Amino acid sequence: MNKISLILLLGFTLVGCESLYDDGGIPRIRSQKQVDAYNATVSANNDKLVCTREKSTMSNIREFVCMTIGQQARMAEESREEVRRISRQ
Repeated sequence: MNKISLILLLGFTLVGCESLYDDGGIPRIRSQKQVDAYNATVSANNDKLVCTREKSTMSNIREFVCMTIGQQARMAEESREEVRRISRQ
């Protein structure tokens, strides 16, 4: 009986922790199938999602990370600008 109670407590704790993250009302995308479904509804190429599984800092657990093509292009440009700025100093 104690084992069952402990397992249930652990399960409820994990479910409770998931609800701590505010997603702004936007459901999380957790699979490539969901990405494909979203991309089918978007007409502009810059708004299409590209998702990868990446290890987060200080963890071996891979996380599903999604960005639009436009966001990726902006991040790449910002990185190039930062490298240029640093190399001029």
